[in-house]
Amino acid sequence: MSATREVVREKARVVRDLIKSHPLTPELSAELFAQKGIGAFQFSAALIEWSQSELEGLQKFCVQAYKNAWHVPWSSANSQYTFPTAEGDN
Repeated sequence: MSATREVVREKARVVRDLIKSHPLTPELSAELFAQKGIGAFQFSAALIEWSQSELEGLQKFCVQAYKNAWHVPWSSANSQYTFPTAEGDN
């Protein structure tokens, strides 16, 4: 199962980096990441148990990808790209 987790992280990383310099519109870039990056996670999520720290790492890739899609610096606030946690963090 750890190999599958690594494949999901790698796909998310590759698509994140791809849309950074791609000439697509922000909407299409975000859709591409949703289909390729998040799609890999969704496909395997029912079969693999992810730890909280693994999910947080994957969320970091997602936030970076959406910032790439919208041409926003990675140093900008994450709040518009994430949902509040159950504890109310963020």
